[in-house]
Amino acid sequence: MQLTHSKEARHILGVVKQLAKENFAARASQYDLESRFPYENYQDLREHGILSLMVPERYGGLGANSRLMGEVLKELAKACGSTANTFNMHCTVINILKEMANEEQKQRLFGEVVEHGKLFASVTSEPTSSLRGNFKPSTIARKVDGGYVVSGVKHFASLSSAADYFNTLCQIEGTTSVEDGLIMLTIPSSTPGVTIEDTWNAMGMRGTASHTIHFKECFVEEANAIGEPGDAVRKNVSDGYAFGFAAVGIGLAEAALDFTVSYAQNTTFKPEIHPISHYPTIQHRVAEMALEIEAAKQLLYQAADARDYGTAEDRVLPVTIAKYVGTEVSVKVTDLAIRVCGGRAYMKKFPLERIHRDARAGMVMPPNNDKCLEIIGKASLGLDVNAGWLEKKS
Repeated sequence: MQLTHSKEARHILGVVKQLAKENFAARASQYDLESRFPYENYQDLREHGILSLMVPERYGGLGANSRLMGEVLKELAKACGSTANTFNMHCTVINILKEMANEEQKQRLFGEVVEHGKLFASVTSEPTSSLRGNFKPSTIARKVDGGYVVSGVKHFASLSSAADYFNTLCQIEGTTSVEDGLIMLTIPSSTPGVTIEDTWNAMGMRGTASHTIHFKECFVEEANAIGEPGDAVRKNVSDGYAFGFAAVGIGLAEAALDFTVSYAQNTTFKPEIHPISHYPTIQHRVAEMALEIEAAKQLLYQAADARDYGTAEDRVLPVTIAKYVGTEVSVKVTDLAIRVCGGRAYMKKFPLERIHRDARAGMVMPPNNDKCLEIIGKASLGLDVNAGWLEKKS
């Protein structure tokens, strides 16, 4: 069933649009100014059951497909980039659990989302390990009776101050490669030895609370080990983040276009009697913005269908293309909007300068856009590729 066209999906999207328009857009500038996590937005999402968007219906969730996830992220991004970017992380962790968790874990963890509105964060990036090449975490999981003891440092951990669970990639002590030693652990944020260092003070996406997390001799039960060692590599799960980044980028671009259209329609400079929307140069700029967005949306829909109906291998190229184009279009369109709107684009009382700063984050989100080009180039040349940062070492 194409959930994006169903009555249920239209209702879900309608709720999100209403929340975004009436509540989230009005709060966005304050979150940005204070570099504060959008707790109020998440309480609204929680009260309306939207946190269970990607939880399958059999576990009490909304059971959305990738197209609906993309539409929801776009609408959130049009109002508040930080809310959209963090919600992508939560949704993608849920998708990873759908692919990798066992039945007991699904019932327990999905129940936490559906019944209690719990949030899941993805905890991957590290100060000493680069996602640009073959990623191997320096966060170590030592096997002990009944589970693992985890020690290490993660940074750029979105939702870190708000999440109830950290979906954490670790390397099992004594292993030499991610293929045999990478383990995914779902660690409750309340675990003794977990501390959060307030380090996030960024150019854009300032409300994502992407702080640094320290794990010091944290015991994690065996029941919270997701899949077998190396499954995160073999099952190619990391491309889900890229799909969401594409949707967020397109939503930011749409927000910039909406602002530009309104500005052009309502701005007249004397002695002209018509607003600047009548200027051919303005029309050309707006047309270029609209065309860039429309092309990116079509690529996003192709990626969504590949994720829902294709194999892990089938989805690599369309998801990577969508991520590259969606995030590049975000920067290009917000830049064009600044050219049209001029001085207003620099004023904090208008959203365009924040949207432009938020848009620039997409290019460096993994896989960064240089890595995307490498993946696309390899695929075009008939070479083996897999998306994301969890690549097998050659």
